[in-house]
Amino acid sequence: MKRLLFLTVTTLCFLVAGMPVQAQTYEIQGTIVDADTQEPLPGAAVYDQANYNGTATDLEGHFRLTGLKSGKTVLTFSYLGYKTEEKTVNMPADHHQAMTIRLSPADKVLAEVVVVGSFEGQQRALNQQRAADNIKNVVSADLIRKFPDKNVAEALQRLPGINIARDKGEGSTVSIRGTPQHFTNISINGEQLASVQQSGTRTESLDLIPADQLGSIEITKALTADMDGDAVGGNINLRTPTARSDKLRVKGDLGMGFNDLSGKLNYIGKLQLSRRFFPDANTSQGRFGVLVSGSYYGNNNSEDRMDASWSGIKKPVEMVNERLIMPEDFQFRKTENKRTRVGTTVTLDYKVKHHEIVFNYMYNYRKDDDVRNRLRFDFNRSGSEWITHDSLRRGRIRRDINLWKEIKSNHNFNLEGTHRFGRWTLDWGTFYTVSKRDHTSTRGDFARNDVTIVADNPRGVLAEVPQFRPIVPLNIKNPLLFDNFRRYEEDMGTTDASNLVGKFNLQKNYMLKDYAGVFKFGGKVRSVTNDKYRNNRVLSFFDPNQEVNLAEAFAHVAGNTEPKEFLNGRYAFGPRVDKEKFTRYMAAHRRLLTESDDSWDAERLSKNDTYNAKENVYAAYLINRIQIKKILLITGVRYEYNDVNYSAFDVKRSGTKIVATPISGGTNYGFLLPSVHVKYSLDELTNFRFAYTHSYAKPNFVDIVPFINYDADAARLFIGNTNLKPSLSNNIDLMFEKYNRSGGVVSAGLFYKNMNRFQFTRIIPSLIEDYPGFPQTAGFEFRQEQNGERATVYGFEFNFMRKLNFLPGAMKGLSAYLNYTFTGSDASTQDRSNMRLPGQAMHTGNASLSWDYKGFSSKASLNYNGSYIHSVASNENDDIIQDDRFQLDLNLSQQLTKKISLYAEFVNITNSPARQYQGNNRQISRLAYFGWWTRFGITYRL
Repeated sequence: MKRLLFLTVTTLCFLVAGMPVQAQTYEIQGTIVDADTQEPLPGAAVYDQANYNGTATDLEGHFRLTGLKSGKTVLTFSYLGYKTEEKTVNMPADHHQAMTIRLSPADKVLAEVVVVGSFEGQQRALNQQRAADNIKNVVSADLIRKFPDKNVAEALQRLPGINIARDKGEGSTVSIRGTPQHFTNISINGEQLASVQQSGTRTESLDLIPADQLGSIEITKALTADMDGDAVGGNINLRTPTARSDKLRVKGDLGMGFNDLSGKLNYIGKLQLSRRFFPDANTSQGRFGVLVSGSYYGNNNSEDRMDASWSGIKKPVEMVNERLIMPEDFQFRKTENKRTRVGTTVTLDYKVKHHEIVFNYMYNYRKDDDVRNRLRFDFNRSGSEWITHDSLRRGRIRRDINLWKEIKSNHNFNLEGTHRFGRWTLDWGTFYTVSKRDHTSTRGDFARNDVTIVADNPRGVLAEVPQFRPIVPLNIKNPLLFDNFRRYEEDMGTTDASNLVGKFNLQKNYMLKDYAGVFKFGGKVRSVTNDKYRNNRVLSFFDPNQEVNLAEAFAHVAGNTEPKEFLNGRYAFGPRVDKEKFTRYMAAHRRLLTESDDSWDAERLSKNDTYNAKENVYAAYLINRIQIKKILLITGVRYEYNDVNYSAFDVKRSGTKIVATPISGGTNYGFLLPSVHVKYSLDELTNFRFAYTHSYAKPNFVDIVPFINYDADAARLFIGNTNLKPSLSNNIDLMFEKYNRSGGVVSAGLFYKNMNRFQFTRIIPSLIEDYPGFPQTAGFEFRQEQNGERATVYGFEFNFMRKLNFLPGAMKGLSAYLNYTFTGSDASTQDRSNMRLPGQAMHTGNASLSWDYKGFSSKASLNYNGSYIHSVASNENDDIIQDDRFQLDLNLSQQLTKKISLYAEFVNITNSPARQYQGNNRQISRLAYFGWWTRFGITYRL
């Protein structure tokens, strides 16, 4: 804390006392708008031709150009997709003049032949990207609408260097440039979103947030000192929209769709209203803006999935004294999911000549209501024995149902202000986000024990989808086969998280000879909480009067149908447990349920998944920005201090007795984070960029809490790690950008990250000696999140976006979009070297081709997610690898009038599955099909 105070005081003294002497110069302010719509143009470039001094408009189209000398000066105003304008100003006569520059679209001459639809909104984002001081990608809401992406993760997968994981077929979590998911920050209007992930990770799943509630998405890959420094991968900033016009703007969507795997419909609705009020000479569009937006998405989808785990066992009985990798179990799961997602955004802003205040509220809600049916083959029971490579005696077959419900909600409140006092600018903000996750689960498990199981197919257990069955006369489709109501389980849990932020930034414009510069400094305080509670109960029947025949229980709850074409027709699932029958059966016999012999396990599970975490983060920074002709140089340093406290339970088991003792832990650490950014603008359309940054990544909440899971009977020791350190990284980025006046870009870049202390799960199958502090644990399985020694990530990315308007006739309406990222890594731990970093996909890419002609628009899109390590084991044979995956999507729309359009969307047209394997691709650990979707609807724009 003392270091933070010292840095802040030193910064203030340096800024106030150390300003360079400067000659008399002047500034001019104004707004750049679209000549037709009068809406502001963010990211427009403003240049002083005399000395190449320049600036860019902000999100509201405002600019402030300093360093103008006395006399006449020609200013150039440019915007991709618009005609460039020039204007002569005379200083100091025009010093106090508020200019309004109106630029006309360059493509107006094509309007009779081509509807310039696919890129018109993205022009705004490309202009912001071109004008940015650092390396980033910007995506507009208009471009998001051109893809069939209903949540933020789906939208992000279209960008270079982004890899996503899926949940129930939808994009869920993201990683940037080959780094683990929690190395990336997710922010709303610049501040981090509180995470309530089931896994305990710091990064929230982005299927919570509707993509249609955003104004734009910014992906920053090279951090500046005024940004949070705990983002080795980068920062994803979700910007909410604001009102831009003094005319009422209405955007509405209404549609429905169909999922082929579930055979059910889904529903879509959105409405956005915005308008500005009280125009005056300084704010021609109005001083006060109001925007209200809401959306609804109801999706009935389904998932067909197979899961397996593999381990080393003794070879079958006729081949003794050797070992073989064989499956521990195989699970076939049919999930029917009803997902509801709701989003609401309200933005109020008020601006006068030199002052602006913005308030934003954003609400996100997602509910999953699942019916999960599972057929499971257990091969690792006590007494089980492999007879041959493809048959096992004394195994177990189970069918179970899980009625799973999860509700996530997120509220975000943001109040910001900007105030200009001559050469000084003060901006401040307060932000509060609170998230909550509630889940309930009710599960019934029906079994048949001591069964001989065979795999009836040429490749046996090594087939991608083994055809397991019990030997005759048992029939897996016979409900009476499952004669043991093995387990009834009730589970519930709650996770609460929050992030409270207060910040300020103060900057002063200055001139160093003929060069315009900015000194900027600021401070921030963040208070982050993450609390998790779980209550698990395992119940069994106590029926001394034999009121219920449990051997026939499954027959009473079995449904009359089985899933059709399960796993794309590759496996016959058999009868499912019917949700309604199961619910009625359990309600009728609820009074016979009591705590089972496994209640100790439920208590252990509950205590191990309950914790409280709190972090206080204090930060201060200093930045100097100076434009030296065509070179922009930004140097900065940031200091972040973290004070962390956690509490959990020390859980010990002996037999059926559980002892849970509250324990707590804490740590603190601080980092000095320097950064250098260089931007060389060869001309107004060409940029060369270089960045060196130093950043860090914090451990996940669940990994650092001081829990202890000691199980003497299972010979297992899992412990938290309060000594787990943040990962540190030195990052180097190079980027070339060439923009096209019609609204396109070609860019290519190199990146390199040198990391120390990255986090990974260390797994020791059998401890050689007692673990320190835990006597008699030799031979136990041991797991703990630990720091690796080092890791490097390196790669190349390419991005191409262009309207092909040089082609003849109607072909002018073609547009192409292509990106590709190659990523490599090399990591070392205590047990392994030369391994890939978890989450690192070697290849990712996108390709799309769109065509706009008169009122018709179409876009075909191909997304490729390369394979990556999902989880790391002590040896590579047990690593879980997420296989690569292609997805093909199609959008069609027809404009009926200037205000009304019809659209159709086709998602995952080829029904591309998701695969995981363990060690090598012959040992499948997961295979999932989600089916394809169609959506149809109508849009209204005013």
